[in-house]
Amino acid sequence: MQPVPEVGDLVRDTATGRVGFYVDTVSGRFLIRPVNGGCAWEAEPVDVQLATPMRELRARAAEINARSRRSLGG
Repeated sequence: MQPVPEVGDLVRDTATGRVGFYVDTVSGRFLIRPVNGGCAWEAEPVDVQLATPMRELRARAAEINARSRRSLGG
């Protein structure tokens, strides 16, 4: 069994290919928030793995860029 990610860890849902930030565990499923915001989704823990360092860097940069665009009104 793989360890539970920590809140804020970037993870990849291998069932869907989506990447997001781990938020919580609800009823035995992981709750993951999309990198660019939006509605969180649930994933089976066996389908979730920590993202690679390069994927994490790209995702965090995308999140910062999205926040910047929102604060600029765009």
